[in-house]
Amino acid sequence: MTRIILAGDIGGTKTLLKIAQVSGSLNDATIDILAEHRFDSQRYDTFEQVMTDFMQQPWPKQNPHAIHSACIGVAGPVKAHTAKVTNLPWQLDAEALAPQFDIGKMRLINDFQAVGYGIEMLTPEDITQLQAGEPQPHGVRAVIGAGTGLGHGILIWQRDRYEVFSSEAGHTSFAPIDELQMELLQYLQQRLDNVSFESVCSGPGLENIYKFLLHKNAQPQTDAMSAARITQAAFDQSDPLAQQALHVFVKIYGSQAGNLALTCLASGGVYVAGGIAPKILPALRHGEFMHAFNHKSKMHDLLKTIPVSVVTNPEVGLLGTVGVAAFHM
Repeated sequence: MTRIILAGDIGGTKTLLKIAQVSGSLNDATIDILAEHRFDSQRYDTFEQVMTDFMQQPWPKQNPHAIHSACIGVAGPVKAHTAKVTNLPWQLDAEALAPQFDIGKMRLINDFQAVGYGIEMLTPEDITQLQAGEPQPHGVRAVIGAGTGLGHGILIWQRDRYEVFSSEAGHTSFAPIDELQMELLQYLQQRLDNVSFESVCSGPGLENIYKFLLHKNAQPQTDAMSAARITQAAFDQSDPLAQQALHVFVKIYGSQAGNLALTCLASGGVYVAGGIAPKILPALRHGEFMHAFNHKSKMHDLLKTIPVSVVTNPEVGLLGTVGVAAFHM
């Protein structure tokens, strides 16, 4: 069976949309991309405006006659057919969007549900292993990813494939693991209503850590340093506080990944996705991430058996929504 599908991945920074012709089965699919485009999410007031611009783009291939189904991954909670993007003022309603853009069926899923579905579609070249572990066939899997926010997802084997369940664990309360992180928490408690893991383990979270270190070292906070600039300065070794900020960030990231692994007993593996991980891969491979991941007292030996990998394909979420639109509607 051949079908035309639309897949989307909405994040606080970027929105990716793709139209594809899909044939075959889930485990043996042929995907022919008809159109794709990246949009700057911050430039649009609504998702409808993005869709309108996308549908008016000149297709590099034949113009599809009809879109049979669509799946959109949303960085935020999804309730039935509606969703609110956490870091944007966008609200989506699949039942309104589908007829507006002449789409047969539309499904909204959390962006980390999309990443979870995309895991099954990756190749070995899309993954870098941090810990081999002892993967259990059909064991529970977990995915975590820092970007504009901090996403989580859980994959559970059902019948003949993994089904993915969303989570908002990024908004759980930040739990420091050393004295410096305790000082960081106290600093942020004076500035934020709630200090969540997302407050310290995301792009804005890295910026918060850097601001804290400037404050702690009595250095002036002049021009705001973006997460990208902090990361670059850390790798260039041109700014000692940027190096320290990235070090703290990696430890927090590893600790929360370990928390997730214990929460769902992820014997099938933990996958570190999101926009930041591939950009700081050398830091993740250095050892602090896995030390923090495994440093859970009585659970250390258990955590050492859990495989941990970094997803380096930036379109894993979009791959997931392609799969859902074609095979999970």
